[in-house]
Formats: sequence, structure tokens, C-alpha cells
Amino acid sequence: DAFDARTRLAAEYAERYALDHHGLDDAFWKRMTAHYSQMEIVELSMSIGSWLAFGRLNHVLGIDAVCVLPGH
Repeated sequence: DAFDARTRLAAEYAERYALDHHGLDDAFWKRMTAHYSQMEIVELSMSIGSWLAFGRLNHVLGIDAVCVLPGH
């Protein structure tokens, strides 16, 4: 309840983009286009893709093992 429908949908998109991009079906895209413009969907997709790539790059180079957050 702390987030509006657009924010919840963006979070769902990020999760599905990362874990099951083949599962992004017509029903999902219908919901996305009801809340986001085509330009916003492209920008959101690029942002999600960039962060995923950056995380994988950090893992491949071992940076994620060197820079550990406190408490982890």
C-alpha cells in the first residue's frame, strides 16, 4: 500500500525482466501500456537492463566480493 500502481508495476517489470523475461506476455504489456507511455517503457527497460548488466559486471570482476555492505 506504500506504493502507487505505477511503482508496483515497475517493480514487477524489473523482477520479471531479471528472472523471466520470456514470461512477459500480452496481458502484462497491456497493463504496462495502460500506465506508461512507450518512451517511459523504453527508459525503464534501459534502466533495468543497465543495472542488471552492472551487477553482473561487478560479479564477474569480483567487485561484489570486495565491496560488501555492512551487516552482510
